[in-house]
Amino acid sequence: MSSSPCGPPAWVGTPVIGAQSSPVHRVTTAIRSAAKLGSRHAIRAFVPRGAWRERRGRVKNPRNQRPRILLVGPMPPTKGGITTFMLNLMASYLNEEFEFVPYTTTRPPKRDVIDNWGYGAVFRGGPVRILQGILLTIGRFITFPCFVICRRIDLVQIQASDYQVFWEGVVYAILARSVGRPVFLRIGGAFDLFHGGSPRLVQCWIGAALRIPQFLIAQSHFAYDYLRRAGRTGEIVVLPNWIRDTNLTPSVRTDSAGSLCLFIAGTEARRKGIEEIVEAMRRLDISGSPARFHLVAMTPSFLDRIKALHLNNIHAAEGPAEHGRVLELMSRADVFLLPSHAEGFPNSLVEAMAAGMASVVTPVGAVPEMVADGGALVIPVGDVGALRSAIERLTADPDLRRRLGEEARRCVCARYMPSSALPPLVGAYRTLLERPESKEIDHPGT
Repeated sequence: MSSSPCGPPAWVGTPVIGAQSSPVHRVTTAIRSAAKLGSRHAIRAFVPRGAWRERRGRVKNPRNQRPRILLVGPMPPTKGGITTFMLNLMASYLNEEFEFVPYTTTRPPKRDVIDNWGYGAVFRGGPVRILQGILLTIGRFITFPCFVICRRIDLVQIQASDYQVFWEGVVYAILARSVGRPVFLRIGGAFDLFHGGSPRLVQCWIGAALRIPQFLIAQSHFAYDYLRRAGRTGEIVVLPNWIRDTNLTPSVRTDSAGSLCLFIAGTEARRKGIEEIVEAMRRLDISGSPARFHLVAMTPSFLDRIKALHLNNIHAAEGPAEHGRVLELMSRADVFLLPSHAEGFPNSLVEAMAAGMASVVTPVGAVPEMVADGGALVIPVGDVGALRSAIERLTADPDLRRRLGEEARRCVCARYMPSSALPPLVGAYRTLLERPESKEIDHPGT
């Protein structure tokens, strides 16, 4: 049985409804049928014939009731850019027109992990945590359609990322469409590395999956262009991360000798460039540079490693911090360090720019787009020498730090505030909710 690498295999279009069909066959057929047809019957690829019965109905919302938008993604206690995005959206002025309902995908936290990236991330965190995560995810898949129907959800917005989180988002998109709900799929993370590093056949599956939702949300124009090349043919809305108006507060830093550099590690510290940070700190300590470092969200093992180096230029090193604490540190520190190997649209960089910090960044993901109007020194990925030189330059030149900080803040005020970032999303919500097909729903029953 032959087929082109990106063409549909010979079995596509064959009904997969018998109990004897393989699970892989069912999943692949569901993705392709949903992408090709936008069919409410895609869910039947997972279950035997007769497990679902449908009847057509129409949502009858009382007049003046706000449309309900289900936000699928990790909620607190999870920390990170996606959670911050969801909280910012729920607290934005859009809440006056739409009712946001959260559906959490949060799993137990991983302890002492600095490489939480790629498919291998599933196996990090210990066997108990792996089992808990699997059971929670399966349970949420099972209850999701009922939740959507019982809460009378009008539109589903799913926060996806890369690797296994992408495929998790695809399953939610199929489930939402199976009960007739329109779907937005927000793509974050280092999607370019995820897609570009996948085998050719998997890239075709990714392209098919991108055609399942009615709208994709891209975080940047870089992501928009990449999603088009990856196979998305439908509508895409560009929605960058933004900060709340209340977070745009004056800094309290002073032009003192030396500089305080802030680095946020987290569970993806290695991808964020922690190895380069440590080596640059070591070299700067040997040279007697007045630069000092504040390290945040460090894991216990890395805190021990830092202590063992006996560096004199470490101002402080601490473990996980609440979001408010991070914003406070940004208002006091001088330089934000983000020498990442891969990024989507880093929320931490937007917040650092809003705090008026000068930054040292690498040209990955949407970062070049974010600092195109200034605000940062750009260095090559993995170049410790360039990182050290950039820190020394900013440490020795308070005027440069101040100028870059002012440029960064102006950029945020112009592009990354609710008033400038959210209107395209509002328009997309209204467009999809006003389409006739979005008012027709299916009520699966047993």
